[in-house]
Amino acid sequence: KCREGLTLENAGDYQLGLNFLPKEEAKAQEMRLKELKNGRLAMLAFGGAITQAALTGNGFPWLYAERSCCGAGFGSGLLPARKQFAARSSSGVAMRAEGSGYKMSKSVPFLPVSPALEGYVGEEDGFDPMGFSLAIDIRWLREAELKHGRVAMLATVGWIATDLGMRVPGEAFQVSTIQAHDAMVKFGSMTQMLCWLGYAELFGYLAIIKMMEGETDRVPGDFGLRWLYPKDEQGQYEMQMKELRNGRLAMLAFSGIATAGVLTGKPWPFFALGSEERLDAAPALGSGFALCGGLQQQAVRGSSIAAFAGRSASVPFLPKPKNLEGLVGEEQGFDPIGFAEDVDAKWLREAELKHGRVCMLATVGFFAQQYITFPGFEPTPDALQAVYTAPPSAMATLLFLAGYIESSSYGGKITMLDMFEGGRVPGDFNFG
Repeated sequence: KCREGLTLENAGDYQLGLNFLPKEEAKAQEMRLKELKNGRLAMLAFGGAITQAALTGNGFPWLYAERSCCGAGFGSGLLPARKQFAARSSSGVAMRAEGSGYKMSKSVPFLPVSPALEGYVGEEDGFDPMGFSLAIDIRWLREAELKHGRVAMLATVGWIATDLGMRVPGEAFQVSTIQAHDAMVKFGSMTQMLCWLGYAELFGYLAIIKMMEGETDRVPGDFGLRWLYPKDEQGQYEMQMKELRNGRLAMLAFSGIATAGVLTGKPWPFFALGSEERLDAAPALGSGFALCGGLQQQAVRGSSIAAFAGRSASVPFLPKPKNLEGLVGEEQGFDPIGFAEDVDAKWLREAELKHGRVCMLATVGFFAQQYITFPGFEPTPDALQAVYTAPPSAMATLLFLAGYIESSSYGGKITMLDMFEGGRVPGDFNFG
């Protein structure tokens, strides 16, 4: 039976476990907030558990690369890619440790080295913590990494140089770093830049395709530029290593510089200037994002995060989201994408609580199945294979029960248009 009096305050109330709910309203509100936060955490935790199990092939807690190379080891869920790269030349630093297991990464010492890095610059660092090289061709990955690193190095130097006062001659270019994108859009130069960059990218794309198809002996990132390039092999390797490391650093640096510039409203180095020396184009929170919109007259912002009014407590570089008033957890202001501005908050809270509760159960089950097995089920060390080893009748029963609960709980009203008719409270199944 649907309850009347639907409000945002009682969204997600399924009338389940009321005997365990504190009688005092303040403590009951605190428990609801705990459920909401734990549900959000569980959604992230379960996604991480699935990813970690697929990458390592080991069971919880996935801390050690102790499986032998013949068993389910690092990247066992990506075996075809691993076999593909196992046939590579064994020259250079050996990636596998002698005997069973893998050599641990030097840069990420608690993870094993990906064998796909063998023969590439930086292999001794063993840096591939996500294991991308086991699933995607290492040549494509290195090409992308070098390209992004080079662009980031140029962008970092350009941002700092602009903040220090260097400008291209012309009135249109006398703007700050934060204003630059919108000013160039307004000036009309962005179209030319995109066309010329696209023209250059066309040749880069052809070079990559020919390399991937084996029609050339080109190595990733090589465009034939040899100015100031060492002649000897050792010098070339050291130069390539410097470029790789500096590019990785520059990608992180530019992200930090752009973030600090927008948040503080100051030029580089951000912390060394007085509060009166500010970039006029630094966007006031909630007044539009100057990096992507048209040129706007921006208000000067305060000197600290606390000075902003209406800022999200959980995502302090974003404005406080709308339409969360009355919801549990509204004080945290967590809606970074702004879903509540376009979608009914009751529907969002219904979905969030449901996914959170399912993920809390799934996370516990994902860990517990390694130690507990129901009668009639086959023990499966790899949790990802449990769906294949379970009896067909059990899977059919599970799907039937899930479908029955999902459909009958709403009385046939399962769309956003009719789910809350009659005053139904989001998440209230009148159960328990």
